[in-house]
Amino acid sequence: MEISGASPRWHPDWVMLFPSGHPLGLLRSIRAGEEIPQPVRLDFLEALPESETMPAADPQTQMRRFRILISHAARVRLEKAVIPGAYLEAGSLVLVSSDKMAAWLFLFPPLGVGPELTTPQLLRALLDHDVTTGIDWRMLRQIPQMPDRYFTPLPVARGTLPGPGHKGRVIDRVPRTLEGQIQASGLGQENYTTLQLVRDIGAGDVICEILPPGPGTPGTTVTGEDLPGLPGEPAEVPAGRNTRLTADGRFLVADCAGHVTFSGRSFQVKPVLHLDEPALSPASNINFLGDVHIHCDLPGGASVRATGNVQIDGAVENCSIEAGEHIIVSSGVHGQDQATLYAHKRVYAKYLEHCAVYALQDVFADCIINCDVYSNGTVQARTGRGVLIGGTVRAAREIRADTIGSKAERSTHLVLGGSPCEAAQGTQLQEELKRIAADIDHTLQQPTGPDREARLAKLRLNRCIAQAKLDKVNRDLEALFSREKKSVPARVVCDTAYPGTLVTIEGVSLSVDRVRQDCTIGFADERVRYL
Repeated sequence: MEISGASPRWHPDWVMLFPSGHPLGLLRSIRAGEEIPQPVRLDFLEALPESETMPAADPQTQMRRFRILISHAARVRLEKAVIPGAYLEAGSLVLVSSDKMAAWLFLFPPLGVGPELTTPQLLRALLDHDVTTGIDWRMLRQIPQMPDRYFTPLPVARGTLPGPGHKGRVIDRVPRTLEGQIQASGLGQENYTTLQLVRDIGAGDVICEILPPGPGTPGTTVTGEDLPGLPGEPAEVPAGRNTRLTADGRFLVADCAGHVTFSGRSFQVKPVLHLDEPALSPASNINFLGDVHIHCDLPGGASVRATGNVQIDGAVENCSIEAGEHIIVSSGVHGQDQATLYAHKRVYAKYLEHCAVYALQDVFADCIINCDVYSNGTVQARTGRGVLIGGTVRAAREIRADTIGSKAERSTHLVLGGSPCEAAQGTQLQEELKRIAADIDHTLQQPTGPDREARLAKLRLNRCIAQAKLDKVNRDLEALFSREKKSVPARVVCDTAYPGTLVTIEGVSLSVDRVRQDCTIGFADERVRYL
């Protein structure tokens, strides 16, 4: 038997109306001594206590059934009542919902010298209709003394709805959040394991256990029938790419070996591309859907792009690296002003020299020398030598280093606030649009022909794409600017700052004029100053 939830309190569907000429209206007018019959309104929830509802489902269906039963009983009783000198004892009509979850008594008054109904007689009427469970004994005992007991539906029995079991649960065997912890010894020997950015997993290894929902508590109808408990909601299985459920649905396991991560909604197992020195050359152009682990130096001129992490156990020279997550360079980067690192999460390196670094989260290094750094989070050089010298370092929130600048007063520019990566992307897109415009002008001067038209079509398409990207970057920057004042104030923190260091926050600059110890620089009182 399918059981729905309890009906809403005072729902209009539980109200029944009869016209004045209906047999029920005529019977009530005879009882009240009225010459003109009045319409009859029956509210099946009116006699309930304020905090209770009837568990019966589908009130419209119930009302149609009850109208037929009440109309028939009233018509039969009216035919007897109009007989001259007739007398009738009080009558009772038991109304049981079709799902057997509720029962009402509907009483007709006696006529003439007919006797009233007693509590035992009312109970006998319920038993004759198999109503044995959930009886409201207090209501049943009070009915014979109730002044308004006639022509009113009186709720006398309520079933117990089956209760739902507890919801299924997921027990993780692999943590969902794994954040890298940088040790004071430096970044030279850091890798996936020590940074705890991801976790290795083998094919068939368990990622999480899926506990089934509970069976629920049973219910009972007013006729004593048992109703099975409702099962709880099943757990939401966090199954993602390269994962699968076991045949019994009990465990989520890895479908292949790799690195397991949690994307925010599901676990995913990313395959790992392992590369050694024989597989690499300056002309290498590596694109991989997963993590890339290079067990040697990355030769100059090579390009690596991965949707996951990029781990390089050796050194990096004039290369291009882009990672959908983290970049880890154990032996550091000497970019010769030609290397570019772009991470959608964090960058970790032993050292960063003469390179451009973009990180949508944070940058960590033992030392940063003559680099262009763009970070939407923080830039930290607090391990190993902990120095930041030369170049321009831009961070949205904070720059931390043991030493900033040098005794030789090397020009070092620190810029805080905003969204550095998006700002840099906007500048690059503007330059790209200028180059495309120049190429279009140059192509228009070429002789007309199929090659010219094909090149123009491609350039115009590239212009549309670049403009759309620039528009999105500008919208993101405007949204950031509108909420920037609510963010955590940006600052520079260092043990030692040397002259030649320039700090710019919100377009206002401060030049370090002498050696400063235990230095914190921030924006306060509409200016950049030492805090």
